[in-house]
Amino acid sequence: VMTKQVILLKETDTIEQAVRQLKEQHITGAPVVDNSGIFVGILSVSDLIGRTNSDSSDPDLPPVPLSSGDDDTTWDLFEKAYPLNEDVSAESVGTWMSKRVTSVTHSAPLVDVARVMCRGHWHRVPVVDESGSLIGII
Repeated sequence: VMTKQVILLKETDTIEQAVRQLKEQHITGAPVVDNSGIFVGILSVSDLIGRTNSDSSDPDLPPVPLSSGDDDTTWDLFEKAYPLNEDVSAESVGTWMSKRVTSVTHSAPLVDVARVMCRGHWHRVPVVDESGSLIGII
């Protein structure tokens, strides 16, 4: 169930780099690590929409369907509805990521992981070892 080869973002990556990587990998979010490889958060299209939408002066921006099942469509719609300006594109992932993220250990029972995901309405849950290093994602 756990994916061990995880697409990672660094908290020092720019938003432009992160969006490009997420789109190229056909995913809508990824764990973020610091320079030591310690898991520090997650960046997802939801984080970007929340920030760009709240900063927008246009309340009539179209919604982006996050559950369409087609990640390419999600990113195409995002880029049309919420174009990132140069200032935002240059900001760091660390300033935009969700920092309050629940992770689980590799020994967590799958039923507990499912419960965490359902309660938090999350699409992904990072798996960490005892030192906090990311070892996978569910």
